[in-house]
Amino acid sequence: MFIEWLAIFLVSSALAAFLTIDKWPERADNIIYDTLAKAAAHGPSDDIVIVAIDNRSIQTLGRWPWPRQLHVQLLDHLAQMRPKAIAYDVLFVDPNPNPSVDTALANAVRAAAPTYLPLLVEVPGPNGAPYSAIMPAGAIAQASAGLGHVNVAPDDDGVVRRVFLQEGDGRRNWPHLMSLMHGGAVSPQAAGGPRSAPGLRLTRPTTIAFAGPTGAFRTISAVDVIRGETPPEFVRGKLVLVGSTADGLGDQYATPLSDGAAAMSGVELQANVLNTLNRNLAIRPVGLTWALAFALAPLWLLLTAFLTLPPRANMLLGALLFVAAPSVSAVLFLGFRLWLPPIAALTVLMLVYPLWSWRRLAASAAYLVDELKQFAEEPDVLSALSDPGGALPGDLIERHVVLMRRAIARARTLRTFVTDGLHGLPDPVLLASANQRVVVANRAAEALFQSTSHLAAEGADLDALLAAFRDADPGSSSSQAVLLGPSHHELAAPDGRVFNVRRIPLQAATGRTAAWIVRFTDITSIKAAAQQREDILQLLTHDMRSPQVSILSLLARHSPQQLPAALAVRIEAYARRTLALADQFVHLARAEGADYELETISFGELLQFAVDDVWPQSAAKGVTIAIQGGQEEYLVAADRSLLLRALINLLDNAVKFTDPGGRVDCSLRPGEVGAQREVVCAIADTGPGISAAQRERIFERFRHGRGASGRAHHGAGLGLAFVQAVATRHGGSIECTSEPGKGSIFILTVPLSDGDAG
Repeated sequence: MFIEWLAIFLVSSALAAFLTIDKWPERADNIIYDTLAKAAAHGPSDDIVIVAIDNRSIQTLGRWPWPRQLHVQLLDHLAQMRPKAIAYDVLFVDPNPNPSVDTALANAVRAAAPTYLPLLVEVPGPNGAPYSAIMPAGAIAQASAGLGHVNVAPDDDGVVRRVFLQEGDGRRNWPHLMSLMHGGAVSPQAAGGPRSAPGLRLTRPTTIAFAGPTGAFRTISAVDVIRGETPPEFVRGKLVLVGSTADGLGDQYATPLSDGAAAMSGVELQANVLNTLNRNLAIRPVGLTWALAFALAPLWLLLTAFLTLPPRANMLLGALLFVAAPSVSAVLFLGFRLWLPPIAALTVLMLVYPLWSWRRLAASAAYLVDELKQFAEEPDVLSALSDPGGALPGDLIERHVVLMRRAIARARTLRTFVTDGLHGLPDPVLLASANQRVVVANRAAEALFQSTSHLAAEGADLDALLAAFRDADPGSSSSQAVLLGPSHHELAAPDGRVFNVRRIPLQAATGRTAAWIVRFTDITSIKAAAQQREDILQLLTHDMRSPQVSILSLLARHSPQQLPAALAVRIEAYARRTLALADQFVHLARAEGADYELETISFGELLQFAVDDVWPQSAAKGVTIAIQGGQEEYLVAADRSLLLRALINLLDNAVKFTDPGGRVDCSLRPGEVGAQREVVCAIADTGPGISAAQRERIFERFRHGRGASGRAHHGAGLGLAFVQAVATRHGGSIECTSEPGKGSIFILTVPLSDGDAG
């Protein structure tokens, strides 16, 4: 997806730059510009007055063009009203056949307030010239306060939004007539025309801040001025623009404020230009750099959000950016008189968001279809129950629908299978939510809690269901340990039954616990058996041992003369044998059933303790016990007393079955089974060995080894069974290798503690 994102990033950024530089979105930008221009209309200035050559003036004074004597009269009357300046927007380019008429007009122009006259710039000029600039007739041009062009430059849609304050060929410039009117200065080049020019250049474009629609400025009819019917106060100290507004005379222009209404006359357009200059209301277009930044910033912000935010946030951000772009443009236009075209930014946002959304939907759909195909092909316990459904259809959409239908059917089958299996379990099972609310309870669970809590399990709170239970441990009376304590616990029901309650978390994909499985296993019979076992052990450790100890005490206290020697020996032997049997049975029971108290100990040190323990027996028979590798520190996690007893049993057997003067060798070495490291202890004797038939059953209870004579040694027959139980509970093993006449080797292995190097 990142490669696609990068491609969209590059293409959309290039498109935004192209739309910013190119004129293609200009028409759409102009619509927004015109809307803002209407909202920004500020009203006309009272300092500007239009003297209109309107329809009534034409009807009264005669058809156009007027004789220049009428213009002389109009200028004379205006001069008497003492305006601040006059812009006479009428072309006088052709000399009058009577030079005195032009002279009279020139005198009237000179006598009035500073009067500015237009010149005619034609593009293209005659005889293949790129342009031509035609001045008023000589005397009239000389009498004017300045000459300026009155050309307008409509946009491609025909609407006038800006003017060029200068036109020239690089060597000679002609200012706009309203620029002269605004500055009040005579152009140094006004009196002459261009000598030769390769082409006309338009410089200093200025947007027009329109004061209002057509008719917004104060207007006086020319006929009223000529007849003296206009009060002088209307004109005194004002900037007067004289021009034609009559139908069919002069140019009519569409403006942003036209909106289907009447077009604006040239003289009123000039009034708006003058008003813009005087009040410094021109709208300034931003530079290309800022326009590019404005087009790219929202695009890059949205593209970055595509990688970091979820779809809903992206949608909200896209809508916000789509509203923000024209809003920022409007704020800059209305508040700071800056024009920042928004269409480039809006266009790329409109293209990129649906494009990226489509790609994400396409990728999601492709992933979903792939997963559905894999799901359909994966075998599970329900494959035999699922309907294969035949071949997929050829139509793409129909194929997706079929895959989804099969996946849903398979999921429903699985749900039914799980539900039926849950209800078929003999043990009570609850499925609870993360907040301990029971979602599903099987039949056994419903029966259990109906009899204990008189509540329906499904939908109930786990605390309420367990309120009737108590902890099976006599030292506690709370059932809440099952919720807050370990993963399994023993609880007693009101009817006396004891349950092992196990709580198993179900993890969500995010790693949090989404639900719990709580299973109740009836261990009443197991607890009863354990109690019986404890009673038997109590019988062995106290009730059976006490009489034997008493017999031995009596024999020790009386002299041999009071009892026949042979009888006393036999009684003592039987008592000691019974006492040894009880002790070994207790040791075996503890090895098989008790909880081990593990600690980290050195195996070599423990072996040395065992050798010291059997030294009296070995010394009495003259048997030598040697240890190899005992100096190494093999650390194991073990129950010290039980493992020591196992080593003593092995050494005691080795000494017992070794002939006097023989040898018992003990060796320690590291071993490894898979990834598990262990210590290997081998105890080898020089006794008569063990037959294959004996080795198969030597670790069973009540099995006795045989010496060289073939006669069984007296003993309880529980020593090796005890060793096997201890080795197994420690995660190790015990095995025997032997041949008759070659001695025996017993190999005990115990896992090393973590971090021990052996």
